[in-house]
Amino acid sequence: MRTFLYLIWATVLLTSCQNKQEAGVPILNLSALSVIPLEEPIDSLAKGNTFIDVQLPAGARIEELSKEDLGLLKAAAYRFFGKVKLVDNQYVADIKEGKEIEVSDAVVSAYLKAISSTNAFADSLKREGQEIQLPAITDEYRNALLK
Repeated sequence: MRTFLYLIWATVLLTSCQNKQEAGVPILNLSALSVIPLEEPIDSLAKGNTFIDVQLPAGARIEELSKEDLGLLKAAAYRFFGKVKLVDNQYVADIKEGKEIEVSDAVVSAYLKAISSTNAFADSLKREGQEIQLPAITDEYRNALLK
């Protein structure tokens, strides 16, 4: 689990360094989403079928989000990662449109880009002879998003 979180963190860090963005935690740092606590539980939202839409401004940082938007992103991530599996050391999302999980297409697209970056990072390490085994998405990780 820690390896997965560090891998995502490193990928986002690498991307943010290349893009020369402002200081702070990128909005789609999925490891940060799981460790930032919420004021109120989001279990019913994450496990329900209420449509989730969050405006993701370009270059936004997690610390700039309201607690409400952060909760929405975490609930959307919970639903999204329910559709992600590890196949041949690559994350594969079994989702084509956001409406499949009642999440806006923009948010699903952002999460698809995040796992694509993680896959590319793992592939680049493999090409350099530093193969790593990506961890499977577990219920433990998904449930950490609910807190």
